[in-house]
Amino acid sequence: MSTAGPLTAHRPERVAVVIPAKNEAERIEATIESARRIAGVDLVVVVDDGSTDATSAVAMGADALVVRHKTNRGKAAAMATGAQMVAMREDAERADGGEGFSEELHAEPREPGHTGPLPVIDQGESIPRALLFLDADMGGSAEAAQPLVDAVLDEGVDMAIALLPPQEGAAGMGVVVRTARRGIQRATGWEPVQPLSGTRCITRETWEACLPLAPGWGVETSLTIDALSNGFWVKEIPAQLHHRATGKDLRGQLHRAAQLRDVVRALARKRHLSPELDPEEPAAYEDAAPSAPPSEPAPLPAGPTDHDEEKVWAVVPERETAQEVAGRAEERRLTLADLPVDGAFSDDETRALGDVDPTELDGLLRALPVEGDFAPDDIVFLAETDLEALAERMGAAPVEGRFTPLHAVIIASHLGAGEPQIPDSLQTPLTPDEYTSLVVHSAVDAENG
Repeated sequence: MSTAGPLTAHRPERVAVVIPAKNEAERIEATIESARRIAGVDLVVVVDDGSTDATSAVAMGADALVVRHKTNRGKAAAMATGAQMVAMREDAERADGGEGFSEELHAEPREPGHTGPLPVIDQGESIPRALLFLDADMGGSAEAAQPLVDAVLDEGVDMAIALLPPQEGAAGMGVVVRTARRGIQRATGWEPVQPLSGTRCITRETWEACLPLAPGWGVETSLTIDALSNGFWVKEIPAQLHHRATGKDLRGQLHRAAQLRDVVRALARKRHLSPELDPEEPAAYEDAAPSAPPSEPAPLPAGPTDHDEEKVWAVVPERETAQEVAGRAEERRLTLADLPVDGAFSDDETRALGDVDPTELDGLLRALPVEGDFAPDDIVFLAETDLEALAERMGAAPVEGRFTPLHAVIIASHLGAGEPQIPDSLQTPLTPDEYTSLVVHSAVDAENG
């Protein structure tokens, strides 16, 4: 549990369930029905994230509010769409009068041709629902999320995270979990037990303070860091929830590889956060480039002086103006734009690369056997790794074709694990996906051993 207390100003009284789903036609109905049995829930939203089966039709048949992405956009995007649908439904409810709707008559007498009495709509403040995010494959166990709802509605918790029991058939190998846990601890000082748990109940104030979300599977890590950094109360709560476990086959390995990539990206975005930062120290926020130390005061002339000898005078340089700082940051950003990057660097990413030689970094990145440009946060992460060793590892890999930037980030995360062993069941040359999944597997075996 985080040390912060409740921060949400107006406690919610109701909860909307948001269920991101892709190809869950077999389980989604049971999940919806179970979620409706949670006390405090009065709205269920299903976001069909590009399914190719009947997920949307089954969810609508179960009387859920359904919205569909035409193509798969990832978990974070589905969560954001679900929250937007809840807000739209609440806007519509307020327009209809809400719970305070009454048919009171106007004071003036009715006249011939008058259309009749007009309703008086209660204009009192409406507190937004809390959001409960559930996995689509939880089936009948979804109602076991009740303790999370109770914590938010009754205890004052701002973000309640489910601690799940061991899942049958799970073959989790710990690398992604440890990466997320350590990253959250470095950024906030709080060490979660299950940092990747996606079942969470969140007040709307907390949710909005955490926007924009990190993409893909990095969303849980980002949510936790942002909520804690904004002073909200985050608490892990045991809940007897069960979902389909990820196996240890190649598909499961690739899933974990994608998770690791997104977690690493999320942590790169939050790298500037640290519990040791002093908000009263302006230098920590103005520029990541190290400031030049103050000049040593000039030696005092020999002989008699006309001032107090106990005083030592030094010339203090004037502080830069905000405009000057912004100008240097923009100049730095333009220099970094020459790197093989797809997109612009944010202020935080520019500060994180403050000590990097752009020319040297550009050469090292282009020496990697990678096709395509890197995302800005990928470059921030790779700048802190041994890119020469990474190029050597990737160049010697028994792979046909070129790697993607995604593969490079994952392999860089496990350079210390050694070259992966290729099982007899796989024939070389491997695909970049196959090799990258083996790198993750090798790293897991090394840590577990």
